[in-house]
Amino acid sequence: MTVFYRIRDNAPLFAFALLLLAPGAAIQCGLLSFDWRFEAMLLVSMLCIGICYFAGCSASELGLSTPWIGRHWAGGGAITLLLLAGVGLETQYAGGAAAQPDWLTFAPFYILISSPCQELVCRSIPKLLTDRLQLSAGKYVLFSSTVFALMHGAYGDPLLLLNCFLLGVVWATAYHLTRNLWPLVASHAMVGTAAFWLGAA
Repeated sequence: MTVFYRIRDNAPLFAFALLLLAPGAAIQCGLLSFDWRFEAMLLVSMLCIGICYFAGCSASELGLSTPWIGRHWAGGGAITLLLLAGVGLETQYAGGAAAQPDWLTFAPFYILISSPCQELVCRSIPKLLTDRLQLSAGKYVLFSSTVFALMHGAYGDPLLLLNCFLLGVVWATAYHLTRNLWPLVASHAMVGTAAFWLGAA
């Protein structure tokens, strides 16, 4: 009975996870073309952000209006440099064979739209939900990083799933400590762009 109550009490978290993971599951089941993965992710992200807006969530609650704090950006920069080094090492030893995207259209989309949306739905909104459910910081980080990894399940690449989980742990921990989304958006954009450029994603 305790398990039932836990599931019921955490229903908003489970529903949110199912919504985020629906596009990847649809692609894996052959219900959605892999070529539509970005559009599907964007649609789901917009739906989640819209729900937050109509629920009255403030920009501050979503980490969007945190004042300029130098140590947040310094920490984000240090994290980014370490992650970029990791991407470079992995590419050198594991090889980067992924095809290059059309940079003229992909880079603006990834940097200006995809990265902010992913950080909102994988870092900000889970933090908002776990705080309201009075869950621990560790559970927030685990939930955030797991969902972030599984959102990339459509690629069918176990190494990518592991990388995304580890990246998720780093970014979720940073968000828990700062409640400032913008340094993480910048970090996500830079690390992801480097991964695509080096053929690791």
